[in-house]
Amino acid sequence: MADLIIRGGRVVDPLNHVDRVCDIAVEDGKVAEIGEELPEAGAREVFDARGKIVIPGVIDMHTHQRTQLGHPHAQRMTALAGTCTALDMAGPLDDILDSIPGSGSGINVAVLEAAREGYTIKTGRPGKEERAALIDRTLEHGGLGIKLLGGHFPMDTDICSDFISECAERGAWVAWHVGNTLHGSNIEGFRDAIDAADGKFLHIAHVNSYCRGQVVKGDGGVREALEAIERLKAHPNIFSESYLSDLNGTRLTIGPDGKPASHVTSTCLQKVGCTPDRAGMEKAILEGRVGVLVDNGTIGVLASGEKALEYWREKGTVTTGSFSVNPAPSRFLLAQAKRDDGSFVVDSFSTDGGTYPRNVIVRNGMHLVHFGALTLEEFVLKASVNGAKALGLPSKGQLGVGADADVTVIDYDRCEPYGTIVGGRVIMKDGALLGSGTTIVCDARGEAYLKGRGIRCLVKKPLDPADVPKRVSAKSL
Repeated sequence: MADLIIRGGRVVDPLNHVDRVCDIAVEDGKVAEIGEELPEAGAREVFDARGKIVIPGVIDMHTHQRTQLGHPHAQRMTALAGTCTALDMAGPLDDILDSIPGSGSGINVAVLEAAREGYTIKTGRPGKEERAALIDRTLEHGGLGIKLLGGHFPMDTDICSDFISECAERGAWVAWHVGNTLHGSNIEGFRDAIDAADGKFLHIAHVNSYCRGQVVKGDGGVREALEAIERLKAHPNIFSESYLSDLNGTRLTIGPDGKPASHVTSTCLQKVGCTPDRAGMEKAILEGRVGVLVDNGTIGVLASGEKALEYWREKGTVTTGSFSVNPAPSRFLLAQAKRDDGSFVVDSFSTDGGTYPRNVIVRNGMHLVHFGALTLEEFVLKASVNGAKALGLPSKGQLGVGADADVTVIDYDRCEPYGTIVGGRVIMKDGALLGSGTTIVCDARGEAYLKGRGIRCLVKKPLDPADVPKRVSAKSL
């Protein structure tokens, strides 16, 4: 007896060579049957997907689900965007786990803990013992690995390289918002990160953010994007993602010295024509050059003007926000660039969102499909298949019989997510949030801890760096 029938959508499932209008029956959280006119008798729920696109659940490979530095609604915003599984890139891990009862929306979340001076490490040059302790504790408490926050809080390149090596030794994930004490969050920092990896697995975050024309000026980041593409082709050990929004996300906090606490924020203020200090931030907020993230009780929204400035001041400037600083030309190039074998150079779509209201994988991805830059099959590869493969989740990224019933339903004409289904549970339908709780994606080392806390968990396959270069393409299917 089916728990759920997804009725009459156009199912696009590249791994199983499906692209046709049909039904999907779900039992016990798994795909039980795919066919036409499946019987509804006895089904507990029928989801009418007629006229919609039905794809394996979207996997966002770079989000921020935290509440300590953002707000408690990131998971809601993620579910509303049609995303079933999200990789959180900074934690704090404990904060995310503690917040599940109040903030869970039914999605799957994998977590990387930030290596940040004064928080998870004592200094900017932690020794081997301290680095190892951070990695091991993260794995044992249900995280997948660590994130280097170079763009915001840079460390010396040799320390970053040591972190990469020690994660490789432990089979832990390691990601880097590139930037170090010599070079910033730009194409120069990108070059340094590739060199520092020295052939080992490294996830380079949001490649588009290093292609804003900060170093090579005058062409909207085109030459920087072309360089990034060639370097990624030459270094298949690097997993990467890029996002499709013009908005970035950063901290708007002003430090005791009157300057932004984050290097990224200082750069953005200058890019929009404001000084990198308190006065410049106030000007940017008043004139709408930056949006302040405001909690409206349900989700986070960006605001500017007098009320936003008042909110920022009330919070003692300890807020987050977004600048419109991502050029369209480089975003477009990175979204569609392919290797010689037809696989994507930048492996996955991401949003760097969750907390930030720029969760537009479906919206802007569908615009690319309408434009003809991507086929629907290619969109599914970047939005779901590649993330599932990288995370070691073979039962996701596909809708074959026995696969997890993680499904994203898309209104193709409106370029909007219509439904989010995770493990056979409808957690969002037509803008209404219906889910609760969170499933944490962990490896075997974190399973006991999470279960001991009563937290749902999904154990992934061990990270296999040798598998990263074996990319999937539409040609190879």
